[in-house]
Amino acid sequence: MVTMTFIRIDVRGGKEYAYEVESYWDRRIKSPRQRRRYLGVVVDRKNNVFEKKRVYKPERLILDFGDTFVLDNFFKGEGFSSFLEGVFGSDVGFVKVLSYYRLCYPSAMRYAKTWFDGNYVSVKFSGVDLSSQRISDFLKVLGKEELQRKFFSAYLQNFSKNREGVIIDATSLPNQIHIPLSAWGRSGEEIDKQIRFLIVVERKTEEPLFFRYYEGNIVDVSTLRNTIVELKKFGIKETYVYIDAGYFSEENIKELYKEKMNFLTRLPSIRCLYKELIDAEVKDLENPKNFVRYGKRALFIKQKTVHLFGKKIYTHIILDPERKAREIKKMMIQTDDEKEKHDKKEIFYKFKTKGIMILVSSFPLNKKEVVPTYYLRQTAEKIFGYTKNDLEILPLRVHTKETLKGLLFLQFMTLIAYIKLKKKLGNKHTVEELLQTTRNLKCKIYDKELIIGEMTQQQKQLTEKLKIIVPKNMGI
Repeated sequence: MVTMTFIRIDVRGGKEYAYEVESYWDRRIKSPRQRRRYLGVVVDRKNNVFEKKRVYKPERLILDFGDTFVLDNFFKGEGFSSFLEGVFGSDVGFVKVLSYYRLCYPSAMRYAKTWFDGNYVSVKFSGVDLSSQRISDFLKVLGKEELQRKFFSAYLQNFSKNREGVIIDATSLPNQIHIPLSAWGRSGEEIDKQIRFLIVVERKTEEPLFFRYYEGNIVDVSTLRNTIVELKKFGIKETYVYIDAGYFSEENIKELYKEKMNFLTRLPSIRCLYKELIDAEVKDLENPKNFVRYGKRALFIKQKTVHLFGKKIYTHIILDPERKAREIKKMMIQTDDEKEKHDKKEIFYKFKTKGIMILVSSFPLNKKEVVPTYYLRQTAEKIFGYTKNDLEILPLRVHTKETLKGLLFLQFMTLIAYIKLKKKLGNKHTVEELLQTTRNLKCKIYDKELIIGEMTQQQKQLTEKLKIIVPKNMGI
């Protein structure tokens, strides 16, 4: 086939436009034909210099971009994306989208479709169907025991490297769901229809390791053994455990000794040992020799070794003078207002307990380390705070046991990402600040291209903190 190429200049509206024209013989129709390729606006006709300006097609829509782009890249950078792909396979897109929704807009699942349609993820994960029925069906899939076991086996193997103790605690999730898991139980001073949500946290990293859920009328003290057994099944063989007073019982203490697990917990005030220590040790507790400074607080601590349930145990009697003064004032005013006769011995005993906390441990502790070590347990309480306040798990909006199990599992995965993101940002920035600020970074969607808007200084600062590079445009 013989071809000939030349440049043709067309003039339109006073401007010259250059085209490369190729003439060739079309054997099919047995006739000469031409093909044209646009070269651009003529800049220098003599030297064949042309400028080809980009012509954008009309935009299709404008979407929220920055928040989910940051999350998607953060998941990749932390190795979380590849891990989720290994666990969930072809469903990984659905898992990510729901996790991003819980992080960016923690509200009822029925609003997920509206959020999805206005966000960049609708382009990134275009095959995901966020209709209410599809979400409900997928939560049932997430609730399957075999899938959750697969997740924990992989997660603990890949992300749990430290073995310096775990914190175990539980919280109540009040609800009005009519399923067997939801039962009447006590939470603090309140009695609610609830589900108990137990979490295991790694002490050093302060990251969630494992979770369980059980009926609201099951007391925490009876769940410790099964939790330890399940942890062992997933390869977590800890030597230290930090637990709340709700887990203190003869059976649990003996079980921890049997498993050779050191522990630290608070001694409940209803225990005989508590009353014995109050009567024997408090009278001379406020002594300079017992003084211990904890930050700006002045504490008094006495330590005594005793035998409990046939085991040697270490007790730590702690007095906070400021707290004692507040509690005594409140107690005496309340007693006087009641205008009733009170047993003097009872009042005197209560008087001695004000400002007191007694801890017990299976191992000796330096006085200066007692309070800081115990307050490690508050890590679990902070995580419950993130779950309820930042990720807004309440109220529970599901109607079957299967979807509830899936929702709690999704919430746990989202919590992992939240904690990792929070640690990465440091103390100067919050996750909410990051997501709210970057959500204001929009993108325009064209047929085959996505154009990202100009970034503010704050958006640049936050993305640079996470070492995430935001492009000016992306292909679709």
